[in-house]
Amino acid sequence: MGNKGFRPGWMGVFLLMLILALGGPAAAETAAELTGSCSFDSNGKTKDYELLTDGELKTYFPMREKKAEMTITCPEPMGGIYIMTFDKYGKDHDYDLQVPDGSGWKTVDRGGEYLVHWHPLEEPVTSVRIVATGKERLRIAEIRVFGPGEPPPEIQRWETLEKCDLMLLTAHPDDEILWFAGLMPTYGGDRGYRLQVAVMVPTGGQRKLELLGAVWHCGVRYYPEMLGFIDKNGKTPEKQYQLWRGKNRVIGRVVEVIRKHQPEVLVTHGEKGEYGHGAHKTAADAAKTALKQTGSTKKFPDSAKKYGTWEIKKLYLHEYGKNPIECDWSVPLAAFGGKTGYEVAAEAFQFHGSQVRRDWEFEVHGAHDNASFGLFYTAVGNDSGAGDLMEHITVSE
Repeated sequence: MGNKGFRPGWMGVFLLMLILALGGPAAAETAAELTGSCSFDSNGKTKDYELLTDGELKTYFPMREKKAEMTITCPEPMGGIYIMTFDKYGKDHDYDLQVPDGSGWKTVDRGGEYLVHWHPLEEPVTSVRIVATGKERLRIAEIRVFGPGEPPPEIQRWETLEKCDLMLLTAHPDDEILWFAGLMPTYGGDRGYRLQVAVMVPTGGQRKLELLGAVWHCGVRYYPEMLGFIDKNGKTPEKQYQLWRGKNRVIGRVVEVIRKHQPEVLVTHGEKGEYGHGAHKTAADAAKTALKQTGSTKKFPDSAKKYGTWEIKKLYLHEYGKNPIECDWSVPLAAFGGKTGYEVAAEAFQFHGSQVRRDWEFEVHGAHDNASFGLFYTAVGNDSGAGDLMEHITVSE
């Protein structure tokens, strides 16, 4: 009987050819930034509104009063508000975003799940209000205001990932670039693997926000896990565990984040901690220890009950001497217009402004080759030498 599927008539073919000739359906127009024309007013004691728009992540505007309010007014209609907060998020949301509703205000969105939120407005308005709702004071690092349309690419719109393909466990913000270079842009940004970043030491608000900028620039859209350990160098894993209030506590957090996101492959620091940092060494030690415990309901039963158990297929350590693998971060990446993983990583490192100012530099290869890893554990067989961290791994949709 032949194919009874849809066959467009001549007019349909003509319209399809016309659309293709014009480059496909028209892309949504990028929203214009209106921040410079906006005015800010708050019922708090501080009036240093320039801190909201100075482009400096180390500064913030404190809304000190309980249920503090801030009104943003713009002569042109606003289509979206971008808010970067300085404090760590918790279970409670930190603020309500409100728009005028007749004689009062109505809540149209909330912030607090992440440090950074993009709030699109269904209907353009000329004024919005931020109302602090958390138990602690709300500190806002930056606010950017846009007109109707799609936000620019640098505007972060995070998602929470349940099941990942690859997890990168690092000690500090900036380590994800310095010691792993093109891993994020190559696997997360270009090849489309679901990549989850987890960081042992979040440090302060500025460095958390820097981390978010770097990860987003590398094409990863899943919000990093911040495990909450203090930023001190214990030199050795034994002393580092003490600083982090006990080995059992640390292993428990690593086991929990692995169970929560269920990575097929885990990549972390080298056993010697690159240049010898205790937090780096401990990240590697914790990963090796957690590897043996994530699959048992008897180990850390609370997280096993909450997320279930999980068994990782492969664990790679940076600079590990056995079963070596050399990744190639010099390959042009289509998702980044032909830039290489090294080039994207070098750009991403600039988001770590606090570390750039301390004269830290991103190196291609360098003394501790950031493309060199070793397969510490595998449940799917040894690598063939292809230089692919995801070799022998079949990922689910």
